[in-house]
Amino acid sequence: MPTPVETLSALHTTVVDAVKGYDEAAKITKRDQIGTLCAGLKKTHMGHAHDIAGLLLERGERPDADGSYMSVVHKLVLNARFMITADEESLLPGLRDGEKRLLEVYDDTLREAEIAADAFQKAEIDVLKAHRTHILENIGKIDTHMQTAA
Repeated sequence: MPTPVETLSALHTTVVDAVKGYDEAAKITKRDQIGTLCAGLKKTHMGHAHDIAGLLLERGERPDADGSYMSVVHKLVLNARFMITADEESLLPGLRDGEKRLLEVYDDTLREAEIAADAFQKAEIDVLKAHRTHILENIGKIDTHMQTAA
């Protein structure tokens, strides 16, 4: 079973990858609504990454701000999708999928924290639950944009 530091570090890496993906999406979008959405998603997840980095620092660990190879994959997929369709709204399903994957990672992290309840602090769990709520709100925002685009 992973330690709390390993669990939080893995989550931090995933969130950093999401930030980089939204940064790339914001760069390739020109339409105000989609660009604003991407910038908002990036800002939300930058805050999440900062929060998780703080949790790791409190545990005496130094967070890795580089992310993983997935940030490169996200960039390639976004650019390829946009080049094929040249339609910014075509990015919305990918953004939604990204938020759903991130939600799954948070759910896995919260399950790990539940299993090892004595190893996690209540404040850590509260932060993760708040982030999860933000992700659900993000999915709702993306769904609204998708409905408007349809």
